[in-house]
Amino acid sequence: MLALLACCDDGAGGVADAGSGSGGDDGNPPSASVFTVQVEGGYGAGTYAAGETVHVWSAASTTQAVVLPWTGDASLLAEPLEWHTTFIMPERDVTLVANSQDQALTLIVEQYKGSTGVAKTVRYFFPPDMRGVVILSHGTGGNSRFIESTEAFALALALVSDGYGVLSTEAEEAVAGDLNGDGKERWRTVYTKSNIDLQNLQILFDDFEARGLIPTSTPKFALGMSNGGAFSHFLGTVSATSVASSFPQLRFNAVVAYCADATQTDSGTLSTTPSAWFMCGAEDNPEVSNKEARANEQALRERGFPTDYVEHPPSPIYDERFTRIAGISADTSRAMVAELRAADFVDADGFVTADADQIAAAVVNDPASFPTISMQTDALSSIRSQVKAMRAEHAMYADYTQRNLAFFDRFNPRP
Repeated sequence: MLALLACCDDGAGGVADAGSGSGGDDGNPPSASVFTVQVEGGYGAGTYAAGETVHVWSAASTTQAVVLPWTGDASLLAEPLEWHTTFIMPERDVTLVANSQDQALTLIVEQYKGSTGVAKTVRYFFPPDMRGVVILSHGTGGNSRFIESTEAFALALALVSDGYGVLSTEAEEAVAGDLNGDGKERWRTVYTKSNIDLQNLQILFDDFEARGLIPTSTPKFALGMSNGGAFSHFLGTVSATSVASSFPQLRFNAVVAYCADATQTDSGTLSTTPSAWFMCGAEDNPEVSNKEARANEQALRERGFPTDYVEHPPSPIYDERFTRIAGISADTSRAMVAELRAADFVDADGFVTADADQIAAAVVNDPASFPTISMQTDALSSIRSQVKAMRAEHAMYADYTQRNLAFFDRFNPRP
């Protein structure tokens, strides 16, 4: 279990009692300035003191629904379009409604060889009359299943709902092994005509066009996590390099990277593509620097190109958090969170105090104290990713999905 929880980096990847707030089960009586929050279709309901920061979450499925704007007292919300948001408790009761709508997405899975004889997998969905296509790229050690990971799939659902096609394939090293001897299986980010990953994507997009699956001139966008995020920024620079003519398919209207500073891709000094950095506020990957990400964003912005920058902060756990993972019920999630609380892995404000590896070690050493978590053998990597997302460490997250879509839409307006 420890090894499974410590898997690859792409996730392929004020609430003391799951919404009780002040005056909950901690034994303290509510103060005179405590008010009630009601949440329909979501979580975070409870009683809170005026001035307290309140987190609320939508219960929308990550596999078959998309989030719609919150209603009710939505004017209080910091991010009224997102599945997870906050507000400052006023001196009155608050009612919020988390809205959602069904969204189907069944990925087609195919094999292709690209520029080599090694078969690679591509997963895709191209809706009728799509107005753009987005390639989602995995991180180090990942593969095309990145698009099916919990947070990435929630984002893919929203993209499809917004009229985009989505696809996820894999780096040559993901199937052929470490080709350059650096000890990592990654996307290649060098500006040469012999770059296998660029060759593969050129061939893949050519094939999709030849088959009529992607109409010629369809706007292209890229997003990725970690090394896949760096590769997305890299794709945004290709059109400004000497190898651009070798890869005419690789022209992108905008790119977004999650947990990638893009320092090695010349994104700030070379790119001419609108680019966004969606970082984690407590980034724990030594190869990723939020300071460098901010510097790269500023350099590109100062050169006159549109940018966006986000640092996702830590958030408290709530009892149903693990229902975001396909196959985990509300009852199972509540039992899992109760086990984490009983082991003192959650502080008085609801924040997880231990990283996924520490939790995994505790589960392995004392499985009797974590009977429900121990049973989730098929979901361990997803549990790890949810813990890291809550801690705002190196993990994919969907908390700014609508902001991501809005960035793409700026450079692909509807007719």
